[in-house]
Amino acid sequence: MYRYKCIVSYDGTKYMGFQIQDELPTIELKLKEAMYKMLKEDIKIYPSGRTDRYVHAKGQVFHFDIDKNIPVNGINAFLPNDIYIVDVTMVDEEFHARFSAKAKEYRYYINQGEYNPLLVNYAPNIKGLDINKMEEALKLLEGTHNFKGFASAQIDPRKDTVKTIFEIKLNVRGVFLEFVFIGSGFLKYQIRRMMGLIIEIGRGKESKTKITEVLDKCDPSISHKVAPGCGLYLYKVYYESM
Repeated sequence: MYRYKCIVSYDGTKYMGFQIQDELPTIELKLKEAMYKMLKEDIKIYPSGRTDRYVHAKGQVFHFDIDKNIPVNGINAFLPNDIYIVDVTMVDEEFHARFSAKAKEYRYYINQGEYNPLLVNYAPNIKGLDINKMEEALKLLEGTHNFKGFASAQIDPRKDTVKTIFEIKLNVRGVFLEFVFIGSGFLKYQIRRMMGLIIEIGRGKESKTKITEVLDKCDPSISHKVAPGCGLYLYKVYYESM
């Protein structure tokens, strides 16, 4: 049996997320369809994690097993033009796209400039944000915390909600704000809920003390703002210790 590690980039605009959902358009469905056309087998995919509806990826990782050594770089020929396999490497059987991951990097983009219909699916247009207030608030999210208050209310109650965020950076890229989150892992909706509150703080509608309140109370209902999925990108999955 041969195991392949794949790095895939995709535009999530047309998709209902990564995970397969019957016949709904998802990234996983398109990957499986392409592999079937090329390999003539129904291949099971093991991703590093799932991305939500409209969320994009530069460096999503998945692995799959197949009983023969064949060139699989040709998968792109069977994929739509908004999904692209960046790299394929053969790995040993101990590698697992999800369980071998040491950290993940997500980035969130906001367009502070003039509304641009060509960019609206890739960065929400939000003006008048106080960068200093947002930077102060972001620092409160670094470190090891119980992030249940920033997670989806529908997550499995048995799931460990304690995560570590190693670093958060806010970079100004012209009219764009780039938020970089590097952590041990992230819960469903965690980054979008954190960004929803950070945006409200940047607008002056909330105080940074709200972050401490959400972390302390572990109640998702008080961090109800969820930032648009279109601004979020799974940028990189790390498999070496940080």
